Amino acid sequence: MIGRAARAAFLVLLPAFGVGGALGVPVLLCLVGALCLRPSLLRQAVEKRPLWLVLLALCAALAVLSSAWSEHSAGVQALKIAVIIPAGLLFAAAAADDPRLTRAGAVAGFAMLALLLAIEAVWALPLNRAAQPGGDFDELSRNVSRGSSLCLALIWPAAAALSARDGGGWKLAAAAALAGGGFIALQFGQFANTIAFAMGLAAFLAAYLAPRLGLSAVLAGLLVWLLAAPFLTPVLLNAVPADAIPYSWNARIEIWRYICERILEQPWFGHGLDAARQHMPAVPVHPHSASLQIWFETGVSGAGLVAAFLVAGGRELVRRFSGNRPAAAAAAGTLAALGAVGNISFNLWAEWWLATLFIAAGLVGALGRARVWLAYGCLCPGRRPIEAHVGTATLRGEYEP
Repeated sequence: MIGRAARAAFLVLLPAFGVGGALGVPVLLCLVGALCLRPSLLRQAVEKRPLWLVLLALCAALAVLSSAWSEHSAGVQALKIAVIIPAGLLFAAAAADDPRLTRAGAVAGFAMLALLLAIEAVWALPLNRAAQPGGDFDELSRNVSRGSSLCLALIWPAAAALSARDGGGWKLAAAAALAGGGFIALQFGQFANTIAFAMGLAAFLAAYLAPRLGLSAVLAGLLVWLLAAPFLTPVLLNAVPADAIPYSWNARIEIWRYICERILEQPWFGHGLDAARQHMPAVPVHPHSASLQIWFETGVSGAGLVAAFLVAGGRELVRRFSGNRPAAAAAAGTLAALGAVGNISFNLWAEWWLATLFIAAGLVGALGRARVWLAYGCLCPGRRPIEAHVGTATLRGEYEP
């Protein structure tokens, strides 16, 4: 009961924290995750030991361990990762086990966050300026940039939850949610969010029409790019004419070129956690690409583990969601959108970004639960009809009360 109330409070507070930059979200997530801890969750994890969970634990362990050979003093960051990942898993598992609350929270949280961000976009950040009087405009702009990326994680499960309900009005509401998300993605001069929304929308629609194929295609794309990023990036950058690339991306291009060269210096275990901070000014803080960051910090060993996690986790997603159009669409849209942003913009280990990934996992997981409605009526004495909707299948029969 405490965990459920904590999750409800978290979803209520999420829009306010999101529009303010999302930096407080990981603290809330860790607190709620701790309150969601139940012996049954731990027992299931120990007894079932799903391969994707084992691989995720190995990925996290390698990232933490790499702080030992990092060129940067990364002990504090390693500790944060060791805390956030278990807390995030607890939150996601509990959220998925409480689908009704989580789906309602996804819709309400997205609607409120989109509204707050729309106010910021139309009236030049009035909420952030009121919260931080005299604050630097660039810093306030970074707040809404992070908030709009958090919004990208909420769009797809919210739209899927609305589309899963019967009636044309709910389908229109889902379309309106997608349109609202598209409007937010076009704001604040964040070209990365615009690209991510376009990719997420294409994946969402494809998986809705063909759940297994659409979701598998997105997972395959993420896997191929992860494995090929250090080798394909220089080739692609050399093949694209310089005048075809937006001027604002020049800094990213130089960072990616530099990182690809440095990866070859420590190919097996990488330069260590957060090592890019020692390569300033060539690399300002992080590589601006999750795939390149994994290779740069943990080398072939880390890239191989993450690839194995994507394969194992992807197989589980496809198995669970291939018969559930809304859930498959939400999963595909979320993976495509956040995968795009993660490979263009943010530090993989930023606490708010890790929290965003686990929030998305919990919201999408709640859509994968079987939806069952019972229609009562007396067809014959002592028997009642039952109609169950599981994914896209409808099962009918009778049972004796």
